[in-house]
Amino acid sequence: MLIDAMQTGAEMKKIRLIPFLLWLITLSASGFAAEINWVAHWLDEAGREELVHEVAREFRFLNPDITLNIEFAKTLENEGNNFKWKSAYRIADMVKTGEITADVVFLDPLVYNHTAELLNDPHWGKKHLLDVSGMKWFQKSQKEFILNSPYYKNQTGGIFVGPFIEGFYTCLWMNTAVAEATGIKVKERAMSIDDFFSYAQQLSNYNKQNNTSIPFIKVACWNRIDILFEYLFKTLCDDPYFAIEEKYDRKKEQLFYKTLLVFEKLSKYQSVTNADYESLSIDQWIHEYLDGDGLFIVAGTYIHSQFSGIYPEKYADAQPVELPYINHPNGLVGDYIPVYAVMKNSPNKDAALKLLQLWSEPKIADKWVAYTKNPTGIRGNLVLPASDTADDVYEDFVFDMNARYSHLPMRYIRSPTYIFGDKNPVKPNELRESLMQILLGTMTAREYYEDVLERFRKQ
Repeated sequence: MLIDAMQTGAEMKKIRLIPFLLWLITLSASGFAAEINWVAHWLDEAGREELVHEVAREFRFLNPDITLNIEFAKTLENEGNNFKWKSAYRIADMVKTGEITADVVFLDPLVYNHTAELLNDPHWGKKHLLDVSGMKWFQKSQKEFILNSPYYKNQTGGIFVGPFIEGFYTCLWMNTAVAEATGIKVKERAMSIDDFFSYAQQLSNYNKQNNTSIPFIKVACWNRIDILFEYLFKTLCDDPYFAIEEKYDRKKEQLFYKTLLVFEKLSKYQSVTNADYESLSIDQWIHEYLDGDGLFIVAGTYIHSQFSGIYPEKYADAQPVELPYINHPNGLVGDYIPVYAVMKNSPNKDAALKLLQLWSEPKIADKWVAYTKNPTGIRGNLVLPASDTADDVYEDFVFDMNARYSHLPMRYIRSPTYIFGDKNPVKPNELRESLMQILLGTMTAREYYEDVLERFRKQ
């Protein structure tokens, strides 16, 4: 009897343990064990890619119960013709189908705009992305000017989607080997528009004399010719704040036309740009440019990492130089941008947010500055990647631009809302394509100006 009672008691304890064990399994699956899929950025970009892998390793060490899967935007198999469009297509597909195949996505302002175009919804972010605005780690980690200006959250639909890891200045990149071979002596700082035209004339003369067709400005499917337009427009304005105010003013109409005329004048020079730009991939563009097929490209300081990652044998031939001004320099075209965001319907939001929080730490900010030679919007100990020793042309450029222009407002607005305000009829891609058509001589400045003004006034 005693033995039976003992067996019965043991069996009862086992029975009572079953719900407890089931609870532990459920708790582990829902709270402590998770799997997140991350669409990352910066593949083949030297120090930037290295930093991605370092963050991934640290995340896995700190969170052994979370499985982290990484795929890079550049390798996504969809309709996108470059890594930004590829990420946009992935996000749009998740929104349309409701199937979350990535918890953390590569999302900067351009990817946001591409996705808005695919979804035909400029406010899609508030519906489908987590807003981190009120989270303590975000408020503590971002620099004050980002938190205090509506400009930065407006880049992604009026919400903060993640840490502002990346900062950059835009510029011309000069191929020093081409400049030397053609005998063109480029002013690295304080380049006037007349200087710029003179370089176009010299290269045109060289092309005619040597039966070559070296482009003055080499462009790819990843087209950022609007940087040059935005910078030139700013240099026509008397007031730097007037230049970036996203509000219509009749005076800006004439400045818009004057800036377009610069591109029309450039079209008169032989081989001002390459007609095959739409079919030219980023990797191919970088190889061709560094192999000597182009004097300038228009990009940002970020391109240094792509040069060194994609073509390490030749990257040193490219040197950043200041963009040309018309009246006077009036502040840089540049930006601070978020890079990663969490899908609102992610089943693993808490785990995904831990990854964003890790990207926001000061030590990561310091590594970003050291590895990429670019500024960041995250609080850290290193303010700039540069020193005043001038032994590195990349660091020296960033240091010099900051010293010259940090007192002036810096923006890269992309769409010309800085001309037409909230009734702007021109999307960024349209502006880029139209500027290329003017450079290629298939459209005049007057034709485009009148078309835009007609659409603006019909609203």
